[in-house]
Amino acid sequence: MAKLQLVLYPSDTLNQKTKKITRFDSATRRLAQDMLETMYANNGVGLAAPQVGVLKRMMVIDVSGEDEPRKPTVFINPEIIESSGEMTGNEGCLSFPGVFFEVRRRSRIVVKFQNLAGKEQKLAAADNLLCRAIQHELDHLEGQLFVDKAVSKLAAELELSKNGLLGETIDIAQTVKIPAGETELMFG
Repeated sequence: MAKLQLVLYPSDTLNQKTKKITRFDSATRRLAQDMLETMYANNGVGLAAPQVGVLKRMMVIDVSGEDEPRKPTVFINPEIIESSGEMTGNEGCLSFPGVFFEVRRRSRIVVKFQNLAGKEQKLAAADNLLCRAIQHELDHLEGQLFVDKAVSKLAAELELSKNGLLGETIDIAQTVKIPAGETELMFG
């Protein structure tokens, strides 16, 4: 196993759609193991192949707690086949170090995927971290980012800016000059 290099925002790789996996061989198993090692080394609960520079439809998730045995799941060619409801919650992303904000997701999903042997599986998740993680990682496989699902675009932009991912933050007080004697500003 080898720890892989994380792809960080704003890399174009994060906005690309992935290709279906058709070979379930030792290279596929090795990629899954390397992705799990990378995810664990970075204290993540999920990781999608584009986040390590591989444009294949694979993601790994383990939402077991720190004091529990690890229970990783490898999802190959995943697809949400049912979804309903809505939930919001705080999310972060390994490709956006230090960035966290509220994201809107479906509250109940059923995902169809293949395991490392190529066998089709189905998994249901509702109102929990697994449900959120599956949707987050599946978005990566579609070239979508969690910033696109932010409850507040302003909050997301502030977090990105605070962490140096949107360029320089402008201090409005330094750029707006108020003429002497004026105490009120009118906005239209």
